[in-house]
Amino acid sequence: MKPAIVKRLTQLFFSVVLLATINSAAWAQADVYPNRPIKLIITWPVGGFADTLGRTVATQLSTILGQQVVVENRGGANGMIGADAVAKAAPDGYTLMFQSVTSHAINPTMYGKTPYADKDIAPISVVASVPMLLVANPKFPAKNIGELITLAKKEPDTIAYASFGNGSASHLAGALFTNQAGVKMTHIPYKGGAPAITDALGGQVPLSFSAFGLALPHVKSGKLIALATTGSIRAKLLPDVPTIGEAGNLQGYEMSIVYAVWAPSGIPRPILNKLSNAIEQVTLSSAFKEKVASDGGEVMNLSTPAESYVYYQKETQRLSKIVKDGNIKAD
Repeated sequence: MKPAIVKRLTQLFFSVVLLATINSAAWAQADVYPNRPIKLIITWPVGGFADTLGRTVATQLSTILGQQVVVENRGGANGMIGADAVAKAAPDGYTLMFQSVTSHAINPTMYGKTPYADKDIAPISVVASVPMLLVANPKFPAKNIGELITLAKKEPDTIAYASFGNGSASHLAGALFTNQAGVKMTHIPYKGGAPAITDALGGQVPLSFSAFGLALPHVKSGKLIALATTGSIRAKLLPDVPTIGEAGNLQGYEMSIVYAVWAPSGIPRPILNKLSNAIEQVTLSSAFKEKVASDGGEVMNLSTPAESYVYYQKETQRLSKIVKDGNIKAD
């Protein structure tokens, strides 16, 4: 046998041995994972639905994995502060993130750049979709989406709507609505959902794209009127309230807040599989289902990283276009 062939076969042999060694080490690592606490970074401040839903995930994961999942809140910059910490963490399965696909997808377009590369962080599982409510002060003349569109076309730029922040999901909901309906309305960003809905209740602003759970008590008491939900289907908690898409005949309209569990890229496949399976069990738990339902949402359970990544890429394209079309910039 020629020396060159012998050399090539020797290299191939050692490559196969090395690959087998690496795979064996990865599986061995997965067998003992986790053997210490896991950190779950929630990209919102303490309080509010996103934080409490993330804590529900942490509690359920602790039980399933047999190790404590410690929550760390790192809010700010539409989730980029927390995402940066996760992207720079070791890809060993001990640092995870609870962040919305909605926010994460638009940040590069809205901010121009992020402190981390998109390739450095990836979704493990997309777990829930929660719509918002478009609510109106009872004194506002339009009582449904059709009347709102007619009034907005008749009086462009005279109707204001509140959101819970510039570049927030509620801002995008308004931008998508005005674009698809062909109307011009004035956006008023607030620093959070609570002050926005407070001004809607007081009549300082006639409309608000509000978090579902925040607006629901005021709708039930009659202090606000629910014109429509922003989801793709009617919310089970308000079955008589139509979606914006059906009420306004706006095909394809949807702007829900979609939540996912993320991790640094490069986690060994066996550990990633273990996390994916554990998160799937979380979404099947009654505690998680009840928490999502309490805010008018639906469990999604895109349990595999591949499914979740495809969804994230599609949402990035869709939402980035809304940001560009609406000329939405960060504060």
